[in-house]
Amino acid sequence: MIDYVITFLALFFTDIFYIYYLRSVQNDNALLASCWAVMVFVVACVAVINYTENHLLLIPAGIGAFCGTFVGMKIRKKLAVV
Repeated sequence: MIDYVITFLALFFTDIFYIYYLRSVQNDNALLASCWAVMVFVVACVAVINYTENHLLLIPAGIGAFCGTFVGMKIRKKLAVV
């Protein structure tokens, strides 16, 4: 069961970090974009390792990706207003 939670969270945070990566690229901040790229890569690798071993983990991975993008976009929108 813990693998399902870890895989969900890995994709959840991968998508949130990816939104920050894209923002850094858009703002021409190479150093910050590079740091976010490393975070995206490392966290996504956890999910890939998990669902490679157990294909049923693609389900929480997909749900995590959806939720992460949704939450990340809400955070981005809230920060843009401030």
